[in-house]
Amino acid sequence: MIQRLGLILVLSGLVLILGVVGLMLTDGITPGRFAPGFAAIGAALGGVLLVVGLFSLERGRDQGPELG
Repeated sequence: MIQRLGLILVLSGLVLILGVVGLMLTDGITPGRFAPGFAAIGAALGGVLLVVGLFSLERGRDQGPELG
């Protein structure tokens, strides 16, 4: 269960970071569409989600059932 949550958090963080990067790359088409402050906050939130998700994946792996 905790691994599933971790995977969702990791994927959400990656999507958020890549979305911000994509938006900033295309900002030259229509300048001023996306504020740099919001981009920084979005990327930071994506990084936090990524770290928490990886921590949850590692914790879920350690709490898995014993085999054998």
